Amino acid sequence: MKEKIVKELERVKEGQKDLIFNAFNNDTAWTLGNMIYNKAKELGHAITISITLGGQKLFHYSFEGTAPTNDDWICRKENTVYKLFKSSYEMYLSAQLMEEDFMEYFGLPNTDYVLAGGSIPIRVKDVGVVGTITVSGLAQDEDHNFVTEVVREYLS
Repeated sequence: MKEKIVKELERVKEGQKDLIFNAFNNDTAWTLGNMIYNKAKELGHAITISITLGGQKLFHYSFEGTAPTNDDWICRKENTVYKLFKSSYEMYLSAQLMEEDFMEYFGLPNTDYVLAGGSIPIRVKDVGVVGTITVSGLAQDEDHNFVTEVVREYLS
């Protein structure tokens, strides 16, 4: 079981290495948010989308079929990324390999943080983490893979 988690964690880390923006601003969030929206619509995904910059929400959309709980999940996923500067799915997988309780170890209350995939950090070259891109509504690995695929498409 641990072998499978280690392999998935390696895949996730490798898949995020090149997700680096040269710059990121409100217009970038709008363009990227619309790309995520269009791809989700095309695939029939009922998701909620959120893009933040420095904690400010620049893009938000909820498809029909989502609920306020998706917003709660997004908030907790974003908090995890802002706290640890890693994707929420990477943190979920890392927690699976720990001997002790991850949330307790880092002193993270479950009301504000969650270990579930779907939120990735916005990394800007020569700056670091400046925001988050998050989706909620699919299985956590699907949330993560979906958002990273669209970001990779945007960056290429």
